[in-house]
Amino acid sequence: MVKQKHAVHREYVYKRRVILVLSILIALMIYFFKNASFLLRAATTIEFLILFYLIDHFLDIRFRPHHYGFVLLIGVFSLLLSPLYYVYPNYDKIQHFVQPMLFCSIIYFMVNKLKLEMRWKLIFTFFVTLGILGLFEISEYTLDHFFDLKLQGVYLRDLHGFEKFNLITDPLDDTIFDLILGVLGSGLYAIILGIWYRAQGKHILKR
Repeated sequence: MVKQKHAVHREYVYKRRVILVLSILIALMIYFFKNASFLLRAATTIEFLILFYLIDHFLDIRFRPHHYGFVLLIGVFSLLLSPLYYVYPNYDKIQHFVQPMLFCSIIYFMVNKLKLEMRWKLIFTFFVTLGILGLFEISEYTLDHFFDLKLQGVYLRDLHGFEKFNLITDPLDDTIFDLILGVLGSGLYAIILGIWYRAQGKHILKR
């Protein structure tokens, strides 16, 4: 019986690793081939959702349906509609303000299981979200450094040149501005939740 459970565990570990590697490879393909087809971007979005489900399932977090809705929104607007980054200059800024709120909701759901006072839950959620944003910016810098994928900075596609991009915001300025927007979005979520907590009482947070 013990050997059987161990075998099942190893099988799940192998499946998780394969799915994670495939998801990363597909995401990198989108960055390498900026004119990737809609099918490829759709497949990546699906992989992103599957990965979230696997994390939820195997860690037994038990995320709620609206959390899956948030992940779907992140996947659609970040991956499926990624060409908009090179068409509308403020698209990226809207993402960096709104998406941290969605991440905060997901992180708070996990933090809320801890036996902490409400203020510490909010603080913990805020800084964990900022940590995720920081790791994201580091990954963008790393990919740009090695592969020049134009992830940092704001670029607009030149309509007169199929592969030509015009830089309109310096990469450093873009990174700092993105982090500032992330702080504002995360802070706004924490403030609203704190006000709601005080107004309605602790019992409404057990959702």
